[in-house]
Amino acid sequence: MNQTPSHSCLFICSGEHDTLPQAELTAILEAEEYPFNLLWQRKRTILAKVSPIGAKRVVQRAALVNNASTVEIEATTNVTSILRELKEINFSQWLQPNTKFGVKVTRVQRESVPIDVDALQGEMGSIIWQSLDGRVNIDLKRPDVLFLGVIVGERFFFGLHLASRERAGFTQRRSPLRPFFVPSAIHPKTARLMVNLSRVTPGNLFLDPFCGTGGLLLEAAEIGCVPIGVDISPTILAGCRENLEHYLVAFNGVLGDARSPPFGSESINAIATDPPYGRSSSTKGAKVRGLIQSSLECLADLLNPEKYLCLALPFEQFTEDIIPFDAFRVIETHTMRIHRSLRRFIVVLQRK
Repeated sequence: MNQTPSHSCLFICSGEHDTLPQAELTAILEAEEYPFNLLWQRKRTILAKVSPIGAKRVVQRAALVNNASTVEIEATTNVTSILRELKEINFSQWLQPNTKFGVKVTRVQRESVPIDVDALQGEMGSIIWQSLDGRVNIDLKRPDVLFLGVIVGERFFFGLHLASRERAGFTQRRSPLRPFFVPSAIHPKTARLMVNLSRVTPGNLFLDPFCGTGGLLLEAAEIGCVPIGVDISPTILAGCRENLEHYLVAFNGVLGDARSPPFGSESINAIATDPPYGRSSSTKGAKVRGLIQSSLECLADLLNPEKYLCLALPFEQFTEDIIPFDAFRVIETHTMRIHRSLRRFIVVLQRK
């Protein structure tokens, strides 16, 4: 077990979905065994009791959590009160002589609270500098230590910035930039989200039984898992190999049917998959609903007890009777809009 949740931390999330950022945060902390307690969620922010190391790890893995900071001050958006509380903090715990530091104040969405953000940043930086007798340096471009103030409605949070989500990798792994491309491939951020919801741990075996061009496998590899893919099409599987090798990921693909994957019972630690939605070439003529039902029955046998499966389903295909309840319990479901005319259910199941 990792460190106890000794600190309040604030997470700023993407605005792409109402419930999935909190679900992803929870899944990552559970997977990596960081004790935590969710305090509240408002707009694009989540306040949680969790160790700073755990908070940083969330951002390193997440698709929908943009950054994290500790909470040293929680106050109303009254500048006088904020500055008064700031003067009570011992900044020497983070700043040594000649350390470069910066202060950034940000609003979540476009809050209507009348605060001059630039002026507040300047006053806060001055107070910190004076508290250390000018033995530190203010550097807004390349600080060694960054302090973050966040305005959420009529509340103000201030603390040590812990981590920001790396964005470039998702862009570089987009389907059109891969050597083998099909238009229906899942977006890297959605793939990472699903991998995280499966609660896989680095070093564990991760399976996508409908691996397609390898989007989920790439994201599993990025967080340190051992990705295994199954696909029924030799052409698609060859393309998957090409994509993984392009990103220097070892290929562990198997030609096979998700309804009878060639693995032993209880041999897999986590599963996430985005089954084909009725394209005849990808289902080999099988009806989508029957294909998913049969696959879930077989996958239950492969998955270790109490481990998780994350499944994307077309909106019109999801009803609870598709799930074999003798093998799985439903942990959560979310509706995700892909574009104007396409919605998916994201379903997380736990093996009994």
